[in-house]
Amino acid sequence: MTDEPCPPEVLPDLPRYEIRQDLRGRWVIIDTLTSLPAASDGRDFVGLSKRDAEDIARELNLSVAQGRDPLI
Repeated sequence: MTDEPCPPEVLPDLPRYEIRQDLRGRWVIIDTLTSLPAASDGRDFVGLSKRDAEDIARELNLSVAQGRDPLI
């Protein structure tokens, strides 16, 4: 398995944003289209608590599902 981005039409049912734990035990929100940390206003969503990462990822995915740009 690689970290290469997948086109959205290949995996349409998977969430765009998911959380992953880093090596230090903190949490990162990953944009599955780019395989990079999601970012808003120049700030990467890294170093988060699990609860914060889950909450933010849920809101980002909800925005995508509703057709809104989640990172404005």
